Amino acid sequence: MTLPGTLHVVGAGLAGLAAGIAAAKAGARVVVHEAAGHAGGRCRSFLDERLGRVIDNGSHLVLGANRTTLAYARATGGIEAMVAAPAAFPFKDLVTGKSWTVTPKRLPAGIGEILKALGLPWTGKAETVAGRLGGTPSFARLWQPMCEAIMNTAPDEASARMFAWTMRKALLGGADALTPWIFPGGLSAALVAPAEATLSLFGGEIRFRRRLKTVTPRALVFDEAEIPLGPDDRVILALPPWVAAALLPGLVPDLATRPIVNAHFRCAQPVELPHGSHFLGMVNASGHWLFVRGDVLSVTVSAAGALVDLDNESIADRLWDEIRRTLGMPPIPPPPYRIMKEKRATLAHDNHTVVRRPGASSGRDRVYLAGDWIASPWPCTIEAAISSGLAAARLALARPGLTF
Repeated sequence: MTLPGTLHVVGAGLAGLAAGIAAAKAGARVVVHEAAGHAGGRCRSFLDERLGRVIDNGSHLVLGANRTTLAYARATGGIEAMVAAPAAFPFKDLVTGKSWTVTPKRLPAGIGEILKALGLPWTGKAETVAGRLGGTPSFARLWQPMCEAIMNTAPDEASARMFAWTMRKALLGGADALTPWIFPGGLSAALVAPAEATLSLFGGEIRFRRRLKTVTPRALVFDEAEIPLGPDDRVILALPPWVAAALLPGLVPDLATRPIVNAHFRCAQPVELPHGSHFLGMVNASGHWLFVRGDVLSVTVSAAGALVDLDNESIADRLWDEIRRTLGMPPIPPPPYRIMKEKRATLAHDNHTVVRRPGASSGRDRVYLAGDWIASPWPCTIEAAISSGLAAARLALARPGLTF
């Protein structure tokens, strides 16, 4: 069944791709407009000339609890480029030298702490993660790194309610909820390229290098083209919040953001992490998570306010020193590296910002919003982005039961 009118999706990040695929599979005519020359937004892969390797613009981990992301990957075939790893999360403390592994059956916390982390028996709307869990024995070795990784916000300001919701999804979500899914070929191979192919298969198209300047009831005005909007046409703006706010003055609130820094180092030979894991949590370090892909070691620094304004050489020196100490390497200088700074990587998941996230309805007739920053129980993650795209497509097509 072909639906009347055209659905224009502005933005080909994961939210826009998800919206476009869901709508196209439902029979809508879909056109995706993207300002850059590629899809994927802040979740993609590219060939770095200095390293001579394909790297991701940010290291990501998907869990089994991220049901909508996995449904999207299965619908596009991208799941074939993902691997389910054992549900084991290794950590190392750079101060004490101690190592431990978190599994669904082995949490380094007592039942009282776990209940607190799950938000039980009750969590106040003004509570922070540090306020709720900061005095517990396992705070530094479990709750703090989990909070920073999931919410990209320091525990002393992160919403305890949102953190508790994600913990319930992970810890109470069944046997596979804590299964980590990794991307051996990179993010684009799993989440972007298959989505582009699927969109094309169902008659959708992507038009690159189209930057939206204005949206009116009658037209979308791009840098070099104006597209009339008919009475049956609809628009989904799958854009960062500051871009959406500029296009819809007074309708999108000003939302605080937090930075992430990623560093990629190409080593002289392939590297193995302890126990053959693909990732390792670092405690009492500037870097939070260490990922390995062949001879490339990648470090993610969440809530990176203390690091983002340093020069790249200083960042590389600091993070490489932590890597080599974590892995027991000799004191050698950093190998070739690439530092990537995203100063507005996610929203600040503090209590004030969380409640101000807008919904998918923009306040304009037939114009909807999508993006990881849209109101959701999830913090700004891949799951939030893809879920928001699906939700926007449901509204735009008036199909509340729409799936991938």
